[in-house]
Amino acid sequence: MIIESICPKCGEINNLEHQGEKILTVACKNNHYYEHIVLPYSRMAEIKDDKRRKLEEMIVEKKFHRMSDKSTICLLIFENGYEVEGRSTVRDKADFRLVIGKDKAYEQALKHAMVALGAYLV
Repeated sequence: MIIESICPKCGEINNLEHQGEKILTVACKNNHYYEHIVLPYSRMAEIKDDKRRKLEEMIVEKKFHRMSDKSTICLLIFENGYEVEGRSTVRDKADFRLVIGKDKAYEQALKHAMVALGAYLV
């Protein structure tokens, strides 16, 4: 599995091959070395409050957009310029609730950010 990791020193995005390790030692293209904590999506519910709080403190902007009668997108923009999106959708448009869609899209965006920004959470 390939994951993105962002160097906390220079902001360089590095594509890493992940084979189940919990912590990866990364050498970015600018010869910076750092550790990247890997949290799989399935463990997002177990993220400790301090790590989630730290991640959320790095967000400088949240944008939500209703894409259709069934879908919502959340875009998170972080202080280092990194952007990540999350999506939510329902099968039947009669089941769509904008507030719930925003919450689900936001949670998914946080999952994606947790994977990419793991180096910042050490």
